Amino acid sequence: MSDIHVVPGDMKAAAAVAADAQRDVRSADSAEHLGRAGAAIPGAESVAALTDLGNRWTDQTTSAADSAERLSAQIEDALREAQMADAAVAADAGKVMGRR
Repeated sequence: MSDIHVVPGDMKAAAAVAADAQRDVRSADSAEHLGRAGAAIPGAESVAALTDLGNRWTDQTTSAADSAERLSAQIEDALREAQMADAAVAADAGKVMGRR
């Protein structure tokens, strides 16, 4: 059996970092800019290439943001579970040892 040490402040900070990351990634959409750049460059091949790059950019950033959002939620869930377990142990210990 291994020990688990939960530092609520650190977990809250980690969840906030993940939440901030997903917001930042979602706001970093360059697909529209790439599409405009492709339209400004003559030649059908360059237009298609930049449009494809923009679509891939959107897909990848959306996936990354979704992952960061899930991570934030998982950290918050883990923190709640740890806090509930800690409260339950404290309540049980109080029954055995008496309140102080």
